[in-house]
Parts: sequence; structure tokens; C-alpha cells
Amino acid sequence: MYKSILFYLLAGFPFFSTAQVGQNTPPVDTAASPLSVSATGYYYFFPGSSNNTLTLIGYLDYKSLHLEPRYNYEGQNTGSVFAGWKFVAEGKVSFAVTPMIGIVFGDLKGFAPGLELELSYKKFDFYTENEYVIDQAGSEFNFIYAWTELGYSPVEKFRTGISIQRTRLYETGLDIQRGIFAQYSFWKLTAGVYYFNPFTTDYFFIASLNFEL
Repeated sequence: MYKSILFYLLAGFPFFSTAQVGQNTPPVDTAASPLSVSATGYYYFFPGSSNNTLTLIGYLDYKSLHLEPRYNYEGQNTGSVFAGWKFVAEGKVSFAVTPMIGIVFGDLKGFAPGLELELSYKKFDFYTENEYVIDQAGSEFNFIYAWTELGYSPVEKFRTGISIQRTRLYETGLDIQRGIFAQYSFWKLTAGVYYFNPFTTDYFFIASLNFEL
């Protein structure tokens, strides 16, 4: 349990240390239209296994309002809907923080307070999303979910970096999944590939595709 708490604190460290503020998330752009709609699919491929799965996430931002429906994120055959309020600040370091609350339904039922954090500085960016699912079945099933990326964009349409993840969507011999990723943007699409737990027997791949309306 102490490892879970430590990981959650590290994943959200920039928020707690500054008291301010993709999955395929570009650096904060405060000059964009007040309405932003996008969707991302993540296909999890486990070599030698039949447990491959597809996770779908939608994003709708209108001014400071943030809405986020998900499917197969907290678990198989499970949906969730989150609503939050985004706080943004500009400067040499641009950042945004979005506290949220969500309802989880399907094979897993409960509700989840969450937090998303975006931070960018020149060609570097940081993104983390964390949630604590309070399971209707009992407190012993409560779980911290987290996805964190540290990215670098050497050229305009290409982004690469490292990612860590904690989830119950699948099981491996590791509590925290670690990996590398690369993304390329064209037209309204951003395609990416993730390689988690490299050089271990628990390795797997994720292919992602984001479409922005």
C-alpha cells in the first residue's frame, strides 16, 4: 500500500510543489478556441496473449469546463464519466490543473475524485492524470489509477518521451508499468506507439490514435 501512496505523490508532485498547476496531450495552449473536442483510442497488445483490449477516451473542453467519458479505462467492460474545471496560467512555464469528479459504472462501480496536470517549458512537457476509485463493492477494492508522461518535441510534429502507468485494466508481474513512447501529428490526427516494461517478460505495446475535431 505504501508503494501506491508514494507513486501517487510522485505522479502529482509538480502540482503539490507549485500549488498551481494525451494521454496524447500537447503543451498547454491558452490561445485556442473556447471549444475543444477530441477522442483517443488506445489498443493494448500483449504478445502471446488473447487479452488485447481497446480503451476509448473522449475530451470536451468549453472555456474552463472539462468533460471526459471513458470506456475500458478503469477496467474491462467498464465506463466512466468525469467532469472538472480547468485552471490555466501562462508564462515561461505554462501549466494547467483540472480537478475532477467521476462516476464509474459497468463491471466496476463506484465514483472517483481525480486530477489532471499539464505543464510545458520550451520543447519539454509533462502530463499526469490520477484518480482514486472508491469501489462500491468495498473499501478493500479501492485503487489508485495513474498515467504520467514526460515528453520532448525535437521538431514540430514529433514527440517522444517516457511514460508510467498504474492500472487494473490488465495484470503483469509489475505494479507500476514503465515505458517509452513516440508520437507523430498530421492533419487532425496524432498517432503514437508505447513500449512498456522493455527488456522484461512483462513487456507489451500500446498503439494510440487521437482525433481532434
